[in-house]
Amino acid sequence: MSRAKLPQTTHLELLKTSDGDGTLSDMEAQVAKLSSDMENIKIAVSDIKTDIRELRSDARTDFRLLFGALIFVALGLATLMAKGFHWL
Repeated sequence: MSRAKLPQTTHLELLKTSDGDGTLSDMEAQVAKLSSDMENIKIAVSDIKTDIRELRSDARTDFRLLFGALIFVALGLATLMAKGFHWL
């Protein structure tokens, strides 16, 4: 099987996009914008981590409250059953 040779390209041709002139003229501005975007993403991820920690803490508190209520109701029903069967 023979391989077809690709046409030779220069480095500037590789950089060309549909909205640029194909040079490195505004590369610094693009890198600065990407750097700024990454900082914003880092801050957002940090906020999300904090929110998740708060939700976990709230979930633990809610679980303890519901578990306590469930035990209270179970003991109340057991007391009613014991009185109904004249065990108490």
